[in-house]
Amino acid sequence: MLLQSVYASTRPSARWTSSLYRPSSPWTHPTAQRINKLFPTSAQTAAQGHFLSTQPPPSSSNSSYGTPTSLNIRQRKSGTWLPRWQTVTLSRDKNSTSGTLQTSLDGSQPKNVPPNEDIDATKYLLSPQTAFAVFLPKGYPESVTSNYWPFAKWQFVHNVAGSVTAVISTQSLLFAMGLGAGSIPMAAALNWIIKDGLGQLGGVVYASFVSDKFDSEPKRFRFQATVAMQGANVLELLTPLWPGYFLIIASISNIGKNMAWLASSATRAQMNKTFALRDNLGDITGKSGSQTTAAGLVGTGLGVVIAALMNYVAEDPTVLPLIPMCLTFLPFSIFNIYSNYRSCYYVTTPSLNVPRAETVFNGVLENLALEKKRDSIENSTVTPLLQQLERLIPIPMEVAHKEVFVSPYISPFSIDIDIEPVVSRFARKGHGTEPLDRAFRQTDFVQREQYYIMVDESVFKAKRGGLCGGKVVIWFDKKAKGHDLIQGFYHACATRAILARRRDEIGAVSLDGNEWNEAVTMAHRQAIETVPQLIDVMNQKGWDTASLFLTDGDRNRIQIE
Repeated sequence: MLLQSVYASTRPSARWTSSLYRPSSPWTHPTAQRINKLFPTSAQTAAQGHFLSTQPPPSSSNSSYGTPTSLNIRQRKSGTWLPRWQTVTLSRDKNSTSGTLQTSLDGSQPKNVPPNEDIDATKYLLSPQTAFAVFLPKGYPESVTSNYWPFAKWQFVHNVAGSVTAVISTQSLLFAMGLGAGSIPMAAALNWIIKDGLGQLGGVVYASFVSDKFDSEPKRFRFQATVAMQGANVLELLTPLWPGYFLIIASISNIGKNMAWLASSATRAQMNKTFALRDNLGDITGKSGSQTTAAGLVGTGLGVVIAALMNYVAEDPTVLPLIPMCLTFLPFSIFNIYSNYRSCYYVTTPSLNVPRAETVFNGVLENLALEKKRDSIENSTVTPLLQQLERLIPIPMEVAHKEVFVSPYISPFSIDIDIEPVVSRFARKGHGTEPLDRAFRQTDFVQREQYYIMVDESVFKAKRGGLCGGKVVIWFDKKAKGHDLIQGFYHACATRAILARRRDEIGAVSLDGNEWNEAVTMAHRQAIETVPQLIDVMNQKGWDTASLFLTDGDRNRIQIE
């Protein structure tokens, strides 16, 4: 924090206003000129984030005005843990343009600072300002989004509860290792090393399968990491029941822990990125580590106390009080999972993956269809598309609060979508290659695109009120860019919406072969008209249309020669 106090001593006839008065004659002292440039006016200084407080001199009956003869400037010296004040005094004779400069360093407080802000070492170190500086990003709360504090609060509680469960489960695991290894320390150490090695190997395999889903669905994998961690702790807690299977149980438990640690650390970066407002991701990540360390210390201390109490109340000190430990472990484990859920609720991910894109596009398509139908019936004036999109497209926070990350995702569209499947799979279904040929030749497109859409023929077997067994299939070309990905996905969603409406209108989609061709063509016209303005509106509302997770990387892209 930068706190400056500027006060001036003037002649009795000096003019004084609520802002710092700038002398009409220039100061010739080099340092005075630099400070004069630094603080030209009080309004400009306030705009730069400096705080000036001035005290008027004693009132005088003389109505004439003059200029300040001296300025005492006090500034908190940077680079010190306890505040120290550096004083710069600028003085000038009333009939001279030359000035003098004096500098001093002391630990006193400026006279114009309220008495309740006197510097005291203990009070300062225990003050909220110091806590903010240690555990919260610099410039908080202006440097982060408004949902950072509830996220950090629940994460702190989550880490405390997790540390308590870890201490209790580790105590049980160590007890089981002693039973299984007997009196051979080397065997116990070997078992411990093997279970750690297997656990780390499991974490590596898990990371290779998940890949970029840590970025596209951080909340889901963060929550799954918490559940996996608590499941691993439960296994460790119950290990004394089967001490002979220590290595197997401990290895499975350690695999779950390594998967949880890896998922937690991988999703933390994406989550912290959503809170940054001043390109301060590093600062947020560092303070997140400080918060986690502090919570771990609190939780570990509490866990040690609980473990000691369990041993104290045990009738036989050589027997592990497993039942009391389980009863103590259970509420902390549940609270650990609950607090993680609450913290993830406040995470807003502005990038587009399949669930978030379907949520946005489904609302747009449904409302555009309804408004078009209403306008045709009432013969009313058609609302410009841009105004409709500005009203229909939600901000990322609205979608985040609706986002499902605990249970499996269910699409709002009744017809499924298959993104970049294996092409040869559709050539062996017995209905020929005509659908594939039409898709890759873009027969039903209005113009050439960098993606290909096919409607699986099984979609026509869907009945009203029944389950739709068909799907819309989309492939992207290797040359497809971000705009092509958004338009292609919107085109596929529009095709699904059109086919679903026709299915509901007539009871079943016709099998004559023209219905789905017309649906693809109609959806393409709508995509060409809508997507450019849709992308502009989404960017204005805070969506990151450059970060797209609509496909599984580039490995299944299509290249037609």
